[in-house]
Amino acid sequence: MSVIIGSYVYSTCQRAEADYTTLMSDIVLAQQATPQLQAAIKEGTRQPNDQQLEYIAYFISLSKQYLNGIQNTIEQHQFLSSGVKHLNNNFSELEERLIRLDRQVLAAQNRPELISPLQQEVTDVGENQAGLYNTLLNEVHTISQQQRLAVQRLSIAVSVLLVLVVSAAITLFMAVLHLHRQRNHMHQLMLTDELTGLYNRRHLVDVAFAALTQAKRSKAPLSLLLLDIDHFKRINDTYGHPVGDEVLRQISGRLRHLSRPSDTLARIGGEEFCLLMPNTSTLDALQAADRLRREIENMTLNGIAISSPTVSIGVTTGNGGAHTFEQLYSFADTALYQAKAHGRNRVESLLPPIAQSPEKAYAPQLIRQHSDL
Repeated sequence: MSVIIGSYVYSTCQRAEADYTTLMSDIVLAQQATPQLQAAIKEGTRQPNDQQLEYIAYFISLSKQYLNGIQNTIEQHQFLSSGVKHLNNNFSELEERLIRLDRQVLAAQNRPELISPLQQEVTDVGENQAGLYNTLLNEVHTISQQQRLAVQRLSIAVSVLLVLVVSAAITLFMAVLHLHRQRNHMHQLMLTDELTGLYNRRHLVDVAFAALTQAKRSKAPLSLLLLDIDHFKRINDTYGHPVGDEVLRQISGRLRHLSRPSDTLARIGGEEFCLLMPNTSTLDALQAADRLRREIENMTLNGIAISSPTVSIGVTTGNGGAHTFEQLYSFADTALYQAKAHGRNRVESLLPPIAQSPEKAYAPQLIRQHSDL
């Protein structure tokens, strides 16, 4: 479509650039030469002499010049030339008659009796010339109207092309925007848990890797909290999985509200959550964990006629990025198991071993933190 419209625009521009003003002026002047020639031949009939015949010859020569000029101008306009092609025979015939007429004038200089036939020939040539030029004027006028119509159509074509371009741009923009939103949505689905809207384990691992790298660079502590809802299976078995899902959503919302912007909260299992806390010491992590435990214990579940569940929390802290995420997770998971084993609804911590020398083995140091901190 663009190629077709482009070709049409180019063709129309060629038409629009054509100027027929000079041609129409030449036609008008040529038409004026005809009655002057006829007047000269009448005067020569009444008073035949060499001067009158030269006057007649002059107007014949002038008519030939106008004819040749008109033909040359027509040839310079491609679209006009094809539009008046059917008049080529008339132009050739008029040119031949003007040449014959010129010869007759030369002959009449020595034979005065040829003046009268010359007058009749001039009359016939004048009528032929006038008819041809009138037809040519009508053709030029028609082509000029077509030219104006072509310009109007060009304006419409350009407007349509502009609308198509704008529409295509808008469509492309909407498609890109849709793909961008779809990509963001797919990316969000890859990083988040569908039920709670929290980050999933995959994203947590990626964030933890970056956080450990930063902790190693800045020699800062990094704490990890594992939270598990106590007796959650009992909730599902007693009230059904829809109620259990709602409990997960409300507890997730509460945990998100209590977390710091710098923390990363993720759901990593059925009823298990992980909170990654950069630049957080063990003492600060224990205090934050106990605050979370108490908030969950005292929260009211909306639309659910059951008492609020409790959570058990395991805490660990790595210093300077010396341990991997899997190692920290293992210590926090052991601490969480200890919290479950000591009655649930409590906080326990287990710290990684402190290196004394490269040759010595490491022994885990267990630090229990009760819920009354």
